[in-house]
Amino acid sequence: MIPRLLQFSLLVSYVSEFTFGSIYEQLQPIDVVRTSTVGNTSYDCFEDQYDMPLVFWHKANLESKLSLIRSLDNQDLSIKRELLAAGCKWLWNSVPGLILLEVYSGDQQIKSFKKRGNVYSSIITKINSTHWRCEDSSFVEHVEINFENKITVVVEANLSAVTINQCEKSGEPNAFNGTNRCHHTTYCTYRPGDRPFAAGNYWCECRPGYYSTFAKFDGALVELASPEDIDSKYSCHKCLEGCDVCDGPESCMAKFMWIKRSTFLGITVVCIISTVILIWFVHKNRRIKVFRIASPTFLIITLIGCIIMYSEMGIMFPECTQQLCVATKLTRHFGFCITYSALLMKTWRVSLTYRVKSAHKLKLTDKQLLQWMTPILVIILVYMGAWTLSDPPQAVLEKEKETNLRFWKCSNDWWDYCLAAGEVLFLAWGVRVCYVVRNAESFYNEAQSINFAIYNICIVNIIMMTIHFFLFPDIGPNFKYTLGFIRTQLSTSVTIALVFGSKVVRVLNGQGDHWDNKAKGLVSYEMNDVCEETNDLQTENEELKEEIFKLATQIGLLKNSLMHVNNRHLRKTGCQCCNPIASNQQSPTSKTGSFFKSLGSNSCLAPSTSA
Repeated sequence: MIPRLLQFSLLVSYVSEFTFGSIYEQLQPIDVVRTSTVGNTSYDCFEDQYDMPLVFWHKANLESKLSLIRSLDNQDLSIKRELLAAGCKWLWNSVPGLILLEVYSGDQQIKSFKKRGNVYSSIITKINSTHWRCEDSSFVEHVEINFENKITVVVEANLSAVTINQCEKSGEPNAFNGTNRCHHTTYCTYRPGDRPFAAGNYWCECRPGYYSTFAKFDGALVELASPEDIDSKYSCHKCLEGCDVCDGPESCMAKFMWIKRSTFLGITVVCIISTVILIWFVHKNRRIKVFRIASPTFLIITLIGCIIMYSEMGIMFPECTQQLCVATKLTRHFGFCITYSALLMKTWRVSLTYRVKSAHKLKLTDKQLLQWMTPILVIILVYMGAWTLSDPPQAVLEKEKETNLRFWKCSNDWWDYCLAAGEVLFLAWGVRVCYVVRNAESFYNEAQSINFAIYNICIVNIIMMTIHFFLFPDIGPNFKYTLGFIRTQLSTSVTIALVFGSKVVRVLNGQGDHWDNKAKGLVSYEMNDVCEETNDLQTENEELKEEIFKLATQIGLLKNSLMHVNNRHLRKTGCQCCNPIASNQQSPTSKTGSFFKSLGSNSCLAPSTSA
C-alpha cells in the first residue's frame, strides 16, 4: 500500500508542477495507468487533464477512416453537410467505445453524437490535440483533429473499454507497446479482455532454453514486484547444455560410459607401448635375415603409422571440441596413409619385379621406394592443411534418435567425402596390386602376409565408412567410440600381427637367420643392394674361383699334350715334372694357385741342352 501511495503522491506533485507552468518531461501513459490501476480492483482517477499520446485511435487508423472528410474541400456546402453527416453517422456506428463524436465546418457544427449520461461539452481549440480526463472514475480520451479544409472532428472514447497490450508485438501499434516488465529470460504473451485499461494484462513465459517451476507468471504480479523480486521470483533458469526446451534441471546431453571408454583407452595404450617396443626390437635385429630381407626401414615406417592411428582413441576420449576434431581427422587419415603406403610400396616392388621378363634382374632399393612414397604423404599433408586453414571441422550438437539426448560430434562436409573417395581409390589400387602378385613366392611368405594385411585394411575401412556416412551417421558418443576402437584394432592390430607376428616368433625361437623350406633356389623380390648378404657373396666368389681353376687345369693339360707331339727338343726321358698332374698332387681347385706356379717353373718345358 505504501509504494502505491508514494507513486500517487509523486504523480500529483508532478501534475501540479506541470499545471503551474513548470517544464517537465511529458508523463507517459503507462505511468498513469500503473499508478491508478496496479493492485486496485477499481480505478484511481485524477481530476486533472493530461496531454497524452493517442491511445484509442492511432493516427494511421484515424486518418484512413476520415479520408472521406479530408476530400470534401471543393464541394458545395449543402452536399458537404450531407456527406459529413453521413460519414459521422458511419463512424459512430462502426467504432465501439465512442461516447462523443462531433464534426465542425469552420465554427459551425455539422453533426453531433453523444451517449446518454455524458455531460461534458467539448471546447474547440483549433489545433490537433489529445487529452485524457477523468469522468465517473474512468479515463476518457478527448481527441481533436483539424483538417486543411477547415473541418474539425472531435472524438471522445471511454478508455475503460480498451485492454492495454504491453507486449512488444501487437496487432495495432499503440502507446503501450513494449512496456511490460517481464524478465529477460521470459517473453510477454498478451491476454485480452481480462482487465480493461489496466497494466499487467499479459503472461511472462519462459523463453526457449529456460525453465521454471511455474509454467508462466501473471503480469499483474510482475507489475507490483520490485526489480529484485523480478530477478529472483519471476525469472527462469537456463537449461543445461544441449537442451532447446526443458522442464527442469535435468541434462539433455548423452552420458559417457567412462568405465567402458577407459577400458578401450587402456587397451589402446598397451598397444601403443607394445608397438614402440616392437620398433626397438626390429631396429635391434635389423641384420637378421627375416627382418633384413623385409626392409627394416619400411617395417619401422609401418609401425610409426600404426602408432599415429592408435593415438586417435586418446583424442576421441574426452568431449568433442573443434581442436580435437581437427586432431582426430589428422591422426586418422595421416596414420592410415603412412601405414598403407609403406605396405603398398613393398607390394608394388614385388609386382614390378615379378612382371620383369628379361634376364636382367630388377632391383629397387628402399631409397627409390621412399622417393615414390614421399609425394603421397605430401599430398595428404597439403590437403589436411588446406582443410584446417580454410574450413576446419566443427564440433556440432546432434541428437540421438532413440533417446533424444544431445552429444557433440565432429561435422562432416564435402572435405570428408572427397577424402573418403580418394582413400577408396587408393585402397582399390592396393587391392589390384595384391591381386597381381597373388602367386608370387618370397622369403618367409612376406608378400602373402602383406597382401592379407592390405585386404584386411581395405575391407575394414570400407565397412566403417559405410557405417559412419550412411548407416548410422547420428549414433551416440559411446557407440561411436566403440566403433572407433573396433576399427583401430581390426585395421591396425591385425596388420601388425600379420606382418610382424611370424617374424618375431622366428627371432625369439632362434630361427631368424634360417631359410624356410622354399628358400632354396628362390629369388627374393624384397632383396635389394643394401640387404645383400656378405657371407653368401663370399661363397659365390669361392665357387667362381673353383670353376676358373678347373678351366685353367684343362687348358694346361691340353697345351702340354700338344707340345709333346713331334717335338724333338723335349727330352723323352722319364720326368715326373713333365706330367703336371703327377708332379702336382695338389688339387687344381686349391686356393693357393700353386698349379699356375708349377706350370711356369716346369723344367720339362725347357729346351734340351744337348740339342
